[in-house]
Amino acid sequence: MDLIWAPEGYYGVVPGRNILKSGGIGDWKPEYVEELTKNLLKLAEGFAGKDFAYIADPTKMNPILSKDTSAAFVDLHVALENAGCKATAFLDGNTAAMKLQSQKHQNLSEAKGMQVLHFKNEEEALEWLEKMGI
Repeated sequence: MDLIWAPEGYYGVVPGRNILKSGGIGDWKPEYVEELTKNLLKLAEGFAGKDFAYIADPTKMNPILSKDTSAAFVDLHVALENAGCKATAFLDGNTAAMKLQSQKHQNLSEAKGMQVLHFKNEEEALEWLEKMGI
C-alpha cells in the first residue's frame, strides 16, 4: 500500500509486513490525532488478528504544547495496544525533545503490554521488529 498523505503528515502499512507507520508534520491538533488513530485501527484490521507493530516518525512535528493533543496521543497508544499492537518504534533517536515527549505519552498511556524503543532510522526499527517476529 502506498502512503496516504495529508498536510499534517502521512500513514500507511510497510509493504509485506504487519507494521503500521506514520509521520507527522508541523503543529498537531487533537482532531488530527483522533483521525490518525481511526485510520491506523482501520488498517490494522487487515492484519486479521495477527501481531502487528507501529513505527512513528515525529521528527518533523513541532513540540506538542496542548494538553488536549497530548491526551489524544496517550489515547492513541492505548487504542493500538487494545487492537493487538505488540511494539512501537519511534524514529526520534536524534531529537532528545521528541524522544522525551513520545516517551511521556507512552508512560501516561499505561499501555504496558506494548514494547517501545527509540531508533535513529526506519531500517534499525525494522530490524528490531524482525527479531520480534513482526
